[in-house]
Amino acid sequence: MFSATCATASEIFTYIGYILLALVALMIMIVIHELGHYLAGKLLGFKIDEFGIGFGPAIFKHTNKKNGEVFSLRPFPIGGFCAFHGEDEEGNGDEHAFNNQKPWKRLIVQFSGALFNFLSAILIITIYFTAYGQILPTVVAAYDVNGAPNAFVAGDVILNVDGKQVNVMTTDDVNLVFSKAQDGVKVRVLRDGEVVELVVTRGDYTITDDEYLEEGESPEHNGLGIVYGLTNAKLGFFRALGRSFGFSFFIVFKILASIGALLTGAIGLESAGGTITVIKTMAEVSAAGFGSFLYVMAVISANLAVMNLLPIPALDGSRMVFTLIEMIFRKPVPRKVEAVIHAVGLVLLLVLAVFLDVFHLVKN
Repeated sequence: MFSATCATASEIFTYIGYILLALVALMIMIVIHELGHYLAGKLLGFKIDEFGIGFGPAIFKHTNKKNGEVFSLRPFPIGGFCAFHGEDEEGNGDEHAFNNQKPWKRLIVQFSGALFNFLSAILIITIYFTAYGQILPTVVAAYDVNGAPNAFVAGDVILNVDGKQVNVMTTDDVNLVFSKAQDGVKVRVLRDGEVVELVVTRGDYTITDDEYLEEGESPEHNGLGIVYGLTNAKLGFFRALGRSFGFSFFIVFKILASIGALLTGAIGLESAGGTITVIKTMAEVSAAGFGSFLYVMAVISANLAVMNLLPIPALDGSRMVFTLIEMIFRKPVPRKVEAVIHAVGLVLLLVLAVFLDVFHLVKN
């Protein structure tokens, strides 16, 4: 009885540790986002009042005596901010105030938060691909095609098909790769550490052995005379860096496709979630190992970049829309009106996040 109680307590404390790790990771991503705004603002001559980490009353403050900037730490680690001087004011006489800067400068500052999240996703993916490998289709066995030796050999890791980088997040992604591999298409594979370019042939082939096949199974589903599986193929640093860009844009495409599916009803709301769901997911993934944690952190970083650029009030995308309106019509929307729109948008986003968390919890 005692040992069971201790084991349960141990599991609880371990899970709490994973939750704390998830909170730290989420905070790092938010700080990176705000750091993008901050550095772009500093570079372009904006006056910054405060850079805050967390929400709630400040538990630590430091004021830079040279420029008056305040750095603060706050108790709730689920947010942060970079407060630009005069950001929501109209008619501020300070030339360094946010709204007195040229619109193109403001656009750069507003975009830089998402840019830094995207760049951090690329960095994390590069580390993951180098240390743990990229999940890629790998040839398990190859058979003669049309009476001739197959271009593939066992162990080939498929990198590109028809000049396009292969990326895998779901089973459908793998099926799509082979559906596009038509007769005569060029395929780039990693073979014994070297990149080799093949011209593949589709057609009839001879099964020379069935070592890799289950009873009743054949490799005819892909028409290339191969049996394939998935493996984590470790990549050298520079190859990992090069492929991280394509994979990051692949994540962005997946996120936008998911948003579209949510809006059209193709997938249910239980597939979405708010901040609590994100933290819970990261905590659960942490238990699977640091590699899985890194992978999810990269996906969430890219997710933050995409979501912040959507034209939703209170998000950077909406602020960029107001700046573009000012550039086009040479007159800003009244600052008080814009401020109210963003304030209402923020409240609605918080309500939506809570609703999605509750809905996700009930449905799952």
